Amino acid sequence: MNFLPLYIIGAILISYVLFESVVIYRKAYQRGLELGMTKTQLNETTRSSAIFSIVPSLPILIGLVTMIPLFGNVVIPWIRLSVIGSVSYETYAASQIKLAAGVSSLTENLQVYSTAIWTMTLSILSGMIILIFFYKQYTNKLEAIKIKDPRWSELLIAALFMGLVGTIGAQQITMGGYNAMALFISIAIMAILALISRKLKWMEEFALPISMLGTLIALYFIMGV
Repeated sequence: MNFLPLYIIGAILISYVLFESVVIYRKAYQRGLELGMTKTQLNETTRSSAIFSIVPSLPILIGLVTMIPLFGNVVIPWIRLSVIGSVSYETYAASQIKLAAGVSSLTENLQVYSTAIWTMTLSILSGMIILIFFYKQYTNKLEAIKIKDPRWSELLIAALFMGLVGTIGAQQITMGGYNAMALFISIAIMAILALISRKLKWMEEFALPISMLGTLIALYFIMGV
């Protein structure tokens, strides 16, 4: 599936994203100067932001690496995770298409391969469509709940997130084997990190990448036995 036009499309998209980032940064920098901030302050802010953005990017990099075997190349994961995409969603969507088609690899069948790409691309658009038409009503309703009962508002958001995690986790458990093992190992690591982060708040930023890396390393040794 190393189709040259795909790499050209990917390069164009990434170049646009980088260009847009540079333009926005320059405008923000100029606006900062207009507001009275010094160049030293702006440069320090830029440097610290660049450093702290590395850690949250590690899960995305790991996700990109894990998606390469699914698609047989780096360009599809590269495009999906660099524009509008989520590492957990993209991997899940592609894996479900592979499972539904009953193939061991998406590259076995061009139709299945194409279906996986279209599924990831079109499904992620639902979020933007919902935001365009329903975001204002959603935030107003959420704000009303928050004013009425702040604690219930927090529980509602947590419940929505846990429902999503529970759905994905339950599927891994029913699949059994290494899938379930990976789930329980990651839960254990995350639980330990949650306890540590109570005293070391900065650990919260590292919890996700450490959990992912720890699970991958543990499975590597387990599967190698």
